[in-house]
Amino acid sequence: MRRSPLFRRLLATTLPAALVIGSVSSTAIADPLMARNMSTYGMPGGIDTPTAEALPDGTLGATVSYSDYALRNNLVFQALPRLTTALRYSRVEGINDSARRGYIWDRSFDLRYQLLDENGWRPAVAVGLQDFMGTGVYSGEYVVATKNITPTIRATAGLGWGRLAGKLRPLDTDDEGGKPNLDDWFSGSPRPFGSVSWQVNDKLSLIAEYSNDEYDRESRGSDAPGSLNFAANYKVGQNYQVGLYTLGGETFGAQFTVALNPRETPFPSGLEKAPAPVRPRPAPAADPEGWSGQWSQDPTAQPAIQKALGDALSKEGQLLESMALSANRAEVRIRNTRYIQHAEAVGRTARLMTRALPPSVETFVITTSEDGVPTSSVTMRRSDVERLENTEAGRIAAASQLTDAVPYPDDLVAAEGLFPRFRWNLAPYLSTSLFDPDDPLRYEVGAKLSASYEVSPGLILSGTVRQRAFGTIEQEAPGGLSVDEYLAAGDDIDENGVPRVRSDGRMYSGRTSATIPELTLAWYARPTQDTYTRVTAGLLERAYAGVSAEALWKPVNSPLGLGVEINRVRKREFEDVFGLRDYEVTTGHISAYYEFTEGFTAQLDIGQYLAGDRGATVTLTREFANGWRIGAFATKTDMSEEDFGEGSFDKGVTLSIPVSWAVGTPSKDRVGGTVRSLSRDGGSRLDVNGRLYDKVRDSHSVKLYEGWGRFWR
Repeated sequence: MRRSPLFRRLLATTLPAALVIGSVSSTAIADPLMARNMSTYGMPGGIDTPTAEALPDGTLGATVSYSDYALRNNLVFQALPRLTTALRYSRVEGINDSARRGYIWDRSFDLRYQLLDENGWRPAVAVGLQDFMGTGVYSGEYVVATKNITPTIRATAGLGWGRLAGKLRPLDTDDEGGKPNLDDWFSGSPRPFGSVSWQVNDKLSLIAEYSNDEYDRESRGSDAPGSLNFAANYKVGQNYQVGLYTLGGETFGAQFTVALNPRETPFPSGLEKAPAPVRPRPAPAADPEGWSGQWSQDPTAQPAIQKALGDALSKEGQLLESMALSANRAEVRIRNTRYIQHAEAVGRTARLMTRALPPSVETFVITTSEDGVPTSSVTMRRSDVERLENTEAGRIAAASQLTDAVPYPDDLVAAEGLFPRFRWNLAPYLSTSLFDPDDPLRYEVGAKLSASYEVSPGLILSGTVRQRAFGTIEQEAPGGLSVDEYLAAGDDIDENGVPRVRSDGRMYSGRTSATIPELTLAWYARPTQDTYTRVTAGLLERAYAGVSAEALWKPVNSPLGLGVEINRVRKREFEDVFGLRDYEVTTGHISAYYEFTEGFTAQLDIGQYLAGDRGATVTLTREFANGWRIGAFATKTDMSEEDFGEGSFDKGVTLSIPVSWAVGTPSKDRVGGTVRSLSRDGGSRLDVNGRLYDKVRDSHSVKLYEGWGRFWR
């Protein structure tokens, strides 16, 4: 039975709407049915077929499965309790591309939403799109139900379209691909599939499934596997799973899975040193001078108190920049250099203030500073800190007030000897290059020396020097040219007239001599109460030098932020670290940021990109309480799909994991990066450090209060 175009478009347009509506619904629902096994496609499932299960919310996992027919590298993320997403990069045998290698490297993307949870006799039900945006090698859609028959036996049945119905769709070879193949969704006649899993014990599970996929393309016309597949999976520890499977008894495969949940750190209680306890004030009779406030008339009092408090804060990873002190009020301006959740820095500062300040000081004002610019102030009563120390953090939050910081009051006294301030760090680095059809994983290892010289609050000179040690990333020219030919041509424009702003990025790689990716002078300021500014000049990134200017409007208690950025840059030489090429461009964007609940932040950037194309980028990021950030973005500009090339438009996934999550000790350092299936010139932005929104949001209301549970840590 072939569905009408109207029916298919109805399904195609209502499914994304259902996902969005379901994600923001506040209706109380049961927990999703949790997965026991991962399929070869990297989603909760049987072997090649899906189930209606989900992973624990926030889980980030990776699966590698290998058989004679494909090598699949899958990245899965449980974006919402019921929404599962997967990004896949597969070597598919039996298909030729222009290189005639007998295989292709294919990129695909999946979405699944669990519509109903298991309840009584009702099974869990999910609907999904497999490979809905790409060449269509694995393209298919499905509706599936899963039910626990016994506590250890779970059965699944579903209807599949496309590949899941055993019907291969035409490969997307006529255009550039990389966009939703909407006309194919739920097209053709569906066919049933199913699986049964048996959880033998806590470690071992066995799976049998009925699949319609006969691997016609991959088998190259030979006898294809049958419809019955079998697998055995074994769990190793809490985060790993290994498995063996057979497809129709004709070929065998192996699989490895790792799953990390940001809510489950290897060190649940952390390894940081416990904070100093609150020191209750003595009775007035025991310290009449301290309670009277007469000490404030002594000109030596504040310098001594400020030094003692600054030394104590330094041990807690806080930099005391300045302080204002009177008989009954104290304001400290701190720079948090240690804690991912800024509320922990505020809480530890409040404890230390009870130990350093005379008893007459009742009002505490803790102002956060980022690169010398104040971003917010938390005001609380000392008596509340003393009274609520051993209660839940929500009570001190209710008793405190978060306000915009007064930019530059006259009564602040700067800490002595703090500026100018020099810092440096020498560490190894690892650079990777992914998704190249000739070599899907390349790497480079070396040493990186970073240094900064803070002349005064807000004025910072910084730079980085890298020295390669070894690796497989080499200098390469685009367009099939040799490096010497590309250097001799001296042309930064491709055959379609598109400036090569990123497609020749490998010309900056593989050098044996030292490189300087960044060398800048930046100035941060706050001209008005709700406005922040940045001006950065120098070698902005490894490919561009110039000037970047930015302004951000972001009230402290508003989830909304608005920004504008403009850059005038020139392309850097490939060999000479201080040389410049002829290509020059003005690029800039107007940006809007909005913070939702549950750690979600949406960002919209509209403007002109490095190649001169104009359009917009939409980004959605989720951040967890322990600092994990996972996001996705898509950019569409006025550059044609033909000029853009394979992929049609820019898109990718971002990942940022705090080091503290892995090691258990507090640190603001992070590891991660951006995963793109392709690096193209369209939709490319300047990669300049120090953009304002990420600097100010940690101490503003949404982010601060989401981490407020760590106030008393």
